Amino acid sequence: MRYRKTWTLPALALVLAGAAPLPQTATPVAADKGGPIAPADIMRLHDMRDVEMSPDGRTILFTVQPQMATFGPDQRMIWSVPTDGSAPARRFVTSAGADDTPRWSPDGRSIAFLSNRKNPLSGGADTGFEFKPDISAGPGAPVDATPPTAPAASGEPSRQLWVIARDGGEATPLTALPGDIADFAWSPDGTKIAFLSADPDTPAEKADRAAKRDWVEMDKTRHVTRLWILDLAAHAARRVSPANVSVSSMAWSPDGKRMAVRVTDSTGINEYFYHSRIALLDPASGTVGKTLIEHAAEGPLWSPDGTAILGSEIRTPGFIGVGARVYDLTTGTLSALADDHPGLLTQVRWAPDSRSVVALSFEQTRSKLVRIARATGRVTPLAQLDGEASDVTSSRDGRHLAVSLSSPDRPADVWTVDGARVRPITTINPQVATWKLGQVRQISWTNSRDGQAIHGVLVTPPGYVPGTPIKTVVQGHGGPEWAWWSGWLGSWHEWAQMLATHGYAVLLPNPRGSDGQGTAFARAVGNDWGGMDYQDVLDGVDMLVAQKIADPARLGIGGWSYGGFLSAWAVTHGDRFKAAVVGAGPTDMTAMARITDTPDFTTGYFGEPSAHLADLDRVSSIRLLDKVHTPVLVLHGEQDTRVPVTLGLEFYRGLKLLGKPAEMVRYPREPHWFHEPEHQADIQRRVLAWFDAHL
Repeated sequence: MRYRKTWTLPALALVLAGAAPLPQTATPVAADKGGPIAPADIMRLHDMRDVEMSPDGRTILFTVQPQMATFGPDQRMIWSVPTDGSAPARRFVTSAGADDTPRWSPDGRSIAFLSNRKNPLSGGADTGFEFKPDISAGPGAPVDATPPTAPAASGEPSRQLWVIARDGGEATPLTALPGDIADFAWSPDGTKIAFLSADPDTPAEKADRAAKRDWVEMDKTRHVTRLWILDLAAHAARRVSPANVSVSSMAWSPDGKRMAVRVTDSTGINEYFYHSRIALLDPASGTVGKTLIEHAAEGPLWSPDGTAILGSEIRTPGFIGVGARVYDLTTGTLSALADDHPGLLTQVRWAPDSRSVVALSFEQTRSKLVRIARATGRVTPLAQLDGEASDVTSSRDGRHLAVSLSSPDRPADVWTVDGARVRPITTINPQVATWKLGQVRQISWTNSRDGQAIHGVLVTPPGYVPGTPIKTVVQGHGGPEWAWWSGWLGSWHEWAQMLATHGYAVLLPNPRGSDGQGTAFARAVGNDWGGMDYQDVLDGVDMLVAQKIADPARLGIGGWSYGGFLSAWAVTHGDRFKAAVVGAGPTDMTAMARITDTPDFTTGYFGEPSAHLADLDRVSSIRLLDKVHTPVLVLHGEQDTRVPVTLGLEFYRGLKLLGKPAEMVRYPREPHWFHEPEHQADIQRRVLAWFDAHL
């Protein structure tokens, strides 16, 4: 529901006491009729990803999912669109479950995909496939006789591998393993499919769980994700990778004789984020060879000529910044590509000639498509993308390119790239075209202390008249190593468009510590959270006040994760902001350093906790609660292991014990990144109501 007027508590008290007239109920105006965007409108949007072009470049498959910026919604759908845009996109795979991860066979005649739809092979039906012994166990080791047709241990539908013809028709199941399949890849000749699946519970583990002997031994490795190979002609599947490593990604060599894999030595999330490595694996013996790329973030990808492995590496020390890396198999040397590039390189992909790499480059607040020379590391722009891109795909010959791109006036769609010409060929959210949106533009300013150039995004209300001071909200992004973009800004944790259509100016700053200005800029916040990064934010606000955009008497601040940190820091360092929202914020860094599920994150910025207690304490806003005079709304998920809910509770309880104005909402079952629709909608409603009430 949308209303023209929101009452603060003092105003409502006057109405109830008879000191003010009861207002006339305003008639809500829908967004498609020119009214403001409501949380319900945002929740009806669809996101998209998994863009996959056919080898001949004629057709693009992609996955559509309900809920913007969400991991793991209940239903995902695979759609298809001609690359030339000659026909509208249509739903290609239909089921009552979730279908995603479409991958073309090498000959382009069929598509494999993952689905949790009802599987006729589950429950012991004859699949026609044979389960072969685990080759990684070694000679004389006991054979694991668990059939690949066992139902999921939880009784819930599991995510299995299916195949369908290019022209559509009925999909055929290929697996029915006890657990989900995480990823897969066709062999170059199309006769095999490699896939990843975690080891299921053993009979002893099942008995322990049934008997409530379900204690958790911290950091103990169990149920690693293994590499399997499915031989389509022989109807046989075998588990290949050893039990002492967990595999998260894989790539076939062009001749199909070897594989490159990204692995860790344990199943912990900290290990996955910071200590994954790329190595070679022999599919015949299951042997994992020496490490080729340390601290791998993306990849591996085998060069078309078979001479090199491409990946991205988290740069050390500090695990801040990502760099493209090429391991030359002929010389045994590792090379960095464009480490001095003033942008963040992601989605690195080989060009067909094996002499260059195509990648996305995020610079300031926008994405570019670039080419990087393998020999020199020289970066050449290919196309400016007006927004934020997340996926890149191409035809086998590299002549056709497409990206997933969100622009300021629409959520992500499939866009094709033909030289400098970039155009959308899908319209996944047509209703947005009828909305009156806020104006999105990149802005820049300089830090008043050291002159550092800072970039950000400003969103102003529809029809805003320049020079008119209005209520303004600063929203910080997560990270610190992340960034705001000049693209679509509407989801459960991206509030700019919603707030702008309700009359707010919204400043989205990318202070030092953010991506978009090179690794040195991203590292500049190390051991200085709340220092020069916060000054960067304040100088952006000062610029908006000087330009008579922001009303200095009606300033708010909010954000999620690191954005929540900035909000808590702001209210403990003055009363300039009149309302704040602290979403999943690390307000006590001393505690955060030792209880987060990713301890290398905090050590990367501050060092080992015992040796840097004073530094961690200095950036903990929990120590300064007596300085708070601003109303604070704390939002947190109860299952958050990244920034545990105890940090939000500590901040809230501390404020209440001092008689400070604060409210807190805890969301059951939610981790750091929310996924339940009702909770996502509630966050947006509360954010809007909080700022309306106090600004």
